[in-house]
Amino acid sequence: MTRVILFDKDGTLMDYHKVWTPYARRSIEAFAEAFDCHDIKDELAHRLGLINGEIAPNSVLASGTGDIIQDHFERYQTGGGKWMKDFYEENLDALRDSMELIDGAADVLHQLTAAGYKNIIVTSDSRLSTEYFIRKFSLESVVHEVVAGDDSPFHKPDVRILDPVCRKLGHSLEEMVMIGDNRADTMLGYEEGLRTIGVLSGTCRKEDLQGADMVLQSVTDIINDGRFILSEDNTDHA
Repeated sequence: MTRVILFDKDGTLMDYHKVWTPYARRSIEAFAEAFDCHDIKDELAHRLGLINGEIAPNSVLASGTGDIIQDHFERYQTGGGKWMKDFYEENLDALRDSMELIDGAADVLHQLTAAGYKNIIVTSDSRLSTEYFIRKFSLESVVHEVVAGDDSPFHKPDVRILDPVCRKLGHSLEEMVMIGDNRADTMLGYEEGLRTIGVLSGTCRKEDLQGADMVLQSVTDIINDGRFILSEDNTDHA
């Protein structure tokens, strides 16, 4: 029986494009200015997944942790990784101010909590930013745990990122469902049988969400007639 719902944050609960697309553009421009390397901007943007000014599905920017993104900057300039880390920290206030919930996401979290589910955010973003997100939208009572990108040496889709929370809560993967907007979410625990739901509110199209048991337009669609949509006997991956 499903007891725990795992939610990606950016693109699933939070409007991805309002925050990360403009930030990605600014960071690449600022990096080129800081290191006087304007000639590599297009190549760096392409490698990160900023294509024609938009973030590509399943790219480094779409699903990478801070460490992974910093490593890409380091490859272009010695010291680039530290510069990127410092740039992120300097821009945290602006990032926080631009955060917006997906319409109806808070209602979904409240409905699931009232129905007895535990809601856990599993994100590649930092714990600091994620905890601010929870406070900003007063979600403390409906988000029961956080698994952040800087909590573990593992990252999605490696199922080992869930080991600490499984031990803490005493729930198995069979009791969980993951919901997210990119392949790192829908392939999380695929070999271990973790059920996943893809949503189209982030960077991916339906064909980009391999491994999902179902694909929906938005997180609001996971509630159907007042109940969680994924039937308990649906354990086969699509």
